[in-house]
Amino acid sequence: MATRPPVSIGAIFIAPTTYRNLPAIGWAAHGDVQAELLWQLGQRFDSKIIVIGDRRLGSPAAARRAVDDARKALDGRAVLLVCLAGHVVEFARRDGLITALALPGSVSGRPTSMLRIDELSAALRLGEGKPVIVCADLVSPRDTAGTVAPAFTGAFVLASRSAADAWPESTCHDALAAVLGGLAASGTEQSVPQLLDVAQQRIVAAGGRPHLTVCASPAVVRSRFIGEQLPDYVREDLSSPDPGSRLDAVTELAALAPSTPFARDSLLRLATRDRAEAVRGYADTMSRQDRQPSLRQLLTGGVVPCDIHEAALKEPAVPELLPHGGGDVVLGVDAPDGQDDCRPRHSVRLQPYRLARTVVTNRQYLAFLAAEGGPCPDHWQADNSLWLDDLPVVMVSWLDASRYCAWLTRHWHHTGALAPGQRITLPSEAEWEAAASNGYGQRHPWGDIADPRRANIRATGIGAVVASGQFSPQSDNEPGCQDLIGNVWEWTRSLWGHSGHQPTFGYPYQPDDGREAASTRPGGRYVIRGGAFYYATECANSFTRNRMLATDRHPAGGFRVASTSAGKKKS
Repeated sequence: MATRPPVSIGAIFIAPTTYRNLPAIGWAAHGDVQAELLWQLGQRFDSKIIVIGDRRLGSPAAARRAVDDARKALDGRAVLLVCLAGHVVEFARRDGLITALALPGSVSGRPTSMLRIDELSAALRLGEGKPVIVCADLVSPRDTAGTVAPAFTGAFVLASRSAADAWPESTCHDALAAVLGGLAASGTEQSVPQLLDVAQQRIVAAGGRPHLTVCASPAVVRSRFIGEQLPDYVREDLSSPDPGSRLDAVTELAALAPSTPFARDSLLRLATRDRAEAVRGYADTMSRQDRQPSLRQLLTGGVVPCDIHEAALKEPAVPELLPHGGGDVVLGVDAPDGQDDCRPRHSVRLQPYRLARTVVTNRQYLAFLAAEGGPCPDHWQADNSLWLDDLPVVMVSWLDASRYCAWLTRHWHHTGALAPGQRITLPSEAEWEAAASNGYGQRHPWGDIADPRRANIRATGIGAVVASGQFSPQSDNEPGCQDLIGNVWEWTRSLWGHSGHQPTFGYPYQPDDGREAASTRPGGRYVIRGGAFYYATECANSFTRNRMLATDRHPAGGFRVASTSAGKKKS
């Protein structure tokens, strides 16, 4: 496999970006629908690309000449890819229906001003032995995908009717770009029917209704990247249409980037090209992790208000700890619920402990930085509005959170709020889960029924981190801890292991098996819990286990602190 060359691809792109007499198409304007597919082909495949722009689509005859010229220029390529996007119109004639692609100057109701699909097919000269793939996104009053496909006899056709205001993620172009990106990330080859089938499934998942036609052909596709590039779970997150999953991909790519060129390439791609602003910003941050701003810089620039900084020095904001009784608690679930790493359902005995009512907020974290120094979360330099509602602090690594706990221990020993010998830590995952399930094995603090009105998760529809307590008291656990489910996921002190996929430490939970000992090896991953604002309902619960590298900083990653029950309660 390592010696096999990439498959050469010749690509023709035909997609009017402007229309003089027809409605504009949002996803086609400025070539947005084709941009990602163009990038994937140009960067990761052995491809020659010809884009037939609006100026060469002035008339049907000009369009046919442009297609014929492009086909001739691509004759030496192993696979021909033809990408169409735009208005398609059907006209009734005595010999049956004709289907035509509207050109920039086309007039509705005038077929002679449009490029007939059968004439386009003839210009491509299908059936000459070369595998041809047609990717078509069609805007039409009715579903014309099924009538377009037969015109391309002998070709693989992936076609879909799309609304003019549809999301680009639901288009055939976007789906094909995603599966080609996944293929390049795997460093493997895939047959054309398999490739298009995965693309079809992706369109369906995004709400589209694609039409797929395959033909008998041994055609395969291979990228320039030979050999394994990224683990399966990273590829899945990287190609996911959900921005939250792509956020998770960023953290893994950042860990792989020092040793894997493809990971570095993918991280920079997300930083510059991802459609979601949050993903672009996080990828940009992770690609330059050594440049976090200092508190002095943010004070000088006026990003951190002086009065808030002075208050952090004089009266540091600190968490409120609530008692949890410990004792025999239920952890995990049994099949078919959950994943293997959170099974089976079992009981463990916990010592009494205290857990913070809320996750640590920006003002609470600022008190630590004002006293101890150190780098500030990267996003502080770009957002001076986060102090208004004192949002949860995010973009803090496990190491950052551990340093905060060490400072709070010293601070409370000094003030007498914590008994000698006691310390502030991150909760173990057992302590966190017992709090989130009230010790009974409930799925949520409020019971077993998922309810997006009680937590900031994907189904709630907010799509961002919000201030703590907005779902209180209906979402609180019995002692009164808020937002254990959703909003931001939370670090625990429990080790997952050093693999990004299979945990070293699974369930049943055994506190003496090494999972509660801080890792001395680089690349240690720690368990995170609770889900975040982008988590699906089935993953935002008390038992789902996830993991992050100790060095990861995530825009939806925060923490709450814990202590054993001895010592004074701080309020």
